[in-house]
Amino acid sequence: MHACRHNIAKKLGSPWNVNYGSFCCEKVRQANVVDICQQFTEVDKSRITLWMWVIVTRRCGNDLATGFNCAGYIVHPPQDYSYMY
Repeated sequence: MHACRHNIAKKLGSPWNVNYGSFCCEKVRQANVVDICQQFTEVDKSRITLWMWVIVTRRCGNDLATGFNCAGYIVHPPQDYSYMY
């Protein structure tokens, strides 16, 4: 997800500052996020943090299901992160 690279990049990204109305979220809502997980390569996974990708999908309204295996990362149930905003 090139549009979200600043939210999921290792040592750079932050999934917490993505806004529902952002270009990143627009692309996430249009995407098949399950297919994207299945298409992540080892190179992709060396550049991104998968748990951040999961948070971005949730914040954008196109959640991955709890328990889903996204490129080797098992999606955990949502947590209450309201204290971080």
